[in-house]
Amino acid sequence: MHIYILSAATVFLFYTIWSQPKSRLPHFDETLRELSFGDINFLHTTDTHGWYLGHLNQRQYSADWGDFLSFTTRLRGIGHARNFDLLLIDTGDRHDGNGLSDLTNPNGLYSSDVFMEQDYDIVTVGNHELYVAAVSELEYNTVVPRYGDRFISTNVEYLNNDGEYVVFGNRKYRYFTTEVKKYNIFALSFMFDFKGGNEKVRVTPIDTVVKEDWFLDLLETHTKKPVDLVLVAGHIPVSHSWQELYILHGVLRTYFPDTPIQYFGGHSHIRDFTLLDDKAFALQSGRYCETVGFMSLSNIKGDNIAIDRKYIDFNLQSFLHHTKKATIEEFNTEEGLLISEKLMNYSNILNLGESFGVVPQNYYMTGADYYSNDSNSLLRFFETDILRELKPKICHENMDPISPPLSNSRIVLINTGSIRYDLYKGDFNRNSQFIVSPFKNKWKVLQNVPAKIAHRIQAILNKGPYIFENEIDGTIDLEGLLSPYQREINSRMLTLKLRYGQTTTDDLGNDGDDTIHRPLPHFAVPNVIQSYEYTDQQKPVDVVFYDFIERYVLWALQKACDGDHLLYYSLIQQLTFYNDCEEEYNVGELLKKYSLKHWQ
Repeated sequence: MHIYILSAATVFLFYTIWSQPKSRLPHFDETLRELSFGDINFLHTTDTHGWYLGHLNQRQYSADWGDFLSFTTRLRGIGHARNFDLLLIDTGDRHDGNGLSDLTNPNGLYSSDVFMEQDYDIVTVGNHELYVAAVSELEYNTVVPRYGDRFISTNVEYLNNDGEYVVFGNRKYRYFTTEVKKYNIFALSFMFDFKGGNEKVRVTPIDTVVKEDWFLDLLETHTKKPVDLVLVAGHIPVSHSWQELYILHGVLRTYFPDTPIQYFGGHSHIRDFTLLDDKAFALQSGRYCETVGFMSLSNIKGDNIAIDRKYIDFNLQSFLHHTKKATIEEFNTEEGLLISEKLMNYSNILNLGESFGVVPQNYYMTGADYYSNDSNSLLRFFETDILRELKPKICHENMDPISPPLSNSRIVLINTGSIRYDLYKGDFNRNSQFIVSPFKNKWKVLQNVPAKIAHRIQAILNKGPYIFENEIDGTIDLEGLLSPYQREINSRMLTLKLRYGQTTTDDLGNDGDDTIHRPLPHFAVPNVIQSYEYTDQQKPVDVVFYDFIERYVLWALQKACDGDHLLYYSLIQQLTFYNDCEEEYNVGELLKKYSLKHWQ
């Protein structure tokens, strides 16, 4: 463990030459753990969602994609000098997250260009590459050719211009030999059972694929080849509760009973590491360019494999420390600086710095207690203020404005997964708007719902199964589990002056985070929140909701009707659009409307 501190002159040079406009410097005095290199090592990213500018308002994640490229270049140099392999893996979800990604048409036009500057060894697709046809087309026509045989997908297909379903990638697998140690790697890639794709893609569930003849033949073929390591790059959580992973692992173990298997996961936006057996390991590396996952393996041809993992904070202090560079001049590469410059140019083109006001305080998703009406709760803020900005309006649908004019009490429901990130004190600009909520959904309404039925819907939804996006963005989180070590760190906080940050407990213990932090507060998040505006609490209520959660709301409505099928069917007959102006009235735009009124 070392404390790494840059000189004031170096920090000044960093600030004046390198930094993105309005970005904040990392803390250069935090305590860092070392990386334990092995014979074969991996750097892993997942769920980056276009955050390649870095977190301009958070010191801990303030590096940009140019810094990350310099980091991988320098670390690969160390690998060659020390005679070990270093492979780079990305497991998808590169879209939908901030202005850089979402303000182009199609979504990801600029952010994909930046992402492709990194020289990955394995790349695969996430569900956010599959929602919109134009995004899938962009990925297939640009990112897939860029990486060639390194872009693989075993169970996702794309409908090409000839009307044929083809692999969403170069191949369904990759078989290759590493550069230094000459290990033979058999790589596969799997998406979880995703059903929300557009008309140009299809995902075959894992439990179906593993029974198909072509897949079993593929495994059988590779049992006859030298395979030192099976590598699975999946957009799938690696937690013990995710059964798809174990279905896949059981089949792979049938064909490769003694071969080490290394999984890389994603989708649930957490840092995690699990042991599937004594030769099978799974790493997941967070979200939003907050984390670079590190994994090392030694003695993979022996009985006792040595392993380690680290979750590297996405900032220059971590990057310089792990590459053993004392100054920013030593660390920077020409290619990295060019990417940083490209990012600044794209930011200017998209006018990401356009300010809509100044946020007066910090608002947190899980860092403030929604259920105790914490004034710092972003969800409560949305309930009490932001959702009230919604107005009925018809822009596209072939229908008249809602008639008669709505005079009922109104409930507005959204899934908490539609709010993607915290809102920080300071400048609220175009980029901030998309960071908090990038989705362009429409609004539906159930009119004239009896009040006692309408008021049951939120509670039913919050007691029911997770709403899909919320499942991955708010409710699954290991950071709230405090180990005895972390409690000790908490008690020593005043002595060590530890700052808040990610503290992870996984199957290897509690020493995975490269930066030692005081644990972040973590509170439960509901499935949905609602704004309730009433004229008369006894009269019918209009229930308005994001169209993304329509099937969940109708399920809850049926439950709320408590077996009265005639009532349920009469109510859904009145289901219609409330506001279909997705560009003007999505949740991010509602926040912007509020800021222009109140934060000037």
